Amino acid sequence: MSLKYVLLTLLEREPRTGYDLVRTFESAVGYFWNASHQQVYRELAGLSESGLLRYKQIKQDDKPDKKIYSLSSTGKSALQDWLENPLKPGKTKDLLLVKLLNANSDNLELMQRELTGNMTRSKELQAIYHSIEKQYYSPVQLKQLPDSEIMTYAALRKGILSIDAHLVWLNEVERLIADTFERR
Repeated sequence: MSLKYVLLTLLEREPRTGYDLVRTFESAVGYFWNASHQQVYRELAGLSESGLLRYKQIKQDDKPDKKIYSLSSTGKSALQDWLENPLKPGKTKDLLLVKLLNANSDNLELMQRELTGNMTRSKELQAIYHSIEKQYYSPVQLKQLPDSEIMTYAALRKGILSIDAHLVWLNEVERLIADTFERR
């Protein structure tokens, strides 16, 4: 259901092909939303069938025809209706927390490996986010950004702050495990 509104939002900004949308999920939108190639195309088909999107088909030599999607007036109304309704708090699903609920002195090494792996992946993501920020969002560049890109920067900042907080938390958990289970 929510992927629908991500796609409507992206297409409100500009018409795009399915391929363009998938690439957007691999970059800018990837800070805060993941969707596979199949999910994007399945949702585009559903949104088109329900009249929220329209598309222009372009013939291509030696390739399948290309569809350029845009919002229909019904799609614009649906997006506006969604914007006007407050969001309900999301529920968290965190498999790392489930694994940690199983921590005990018998599986201490396993839990420490899990934390180390999580920490490594988080530091890699942190480095990527900081690199993107440095490359595209210097103070000078921020002043020159079009209004439509300011919230993309805000999404990146949320990603940076979230990963920073996650790393602080991982360090705390590592200390808790050491203090609790290693002394037993």
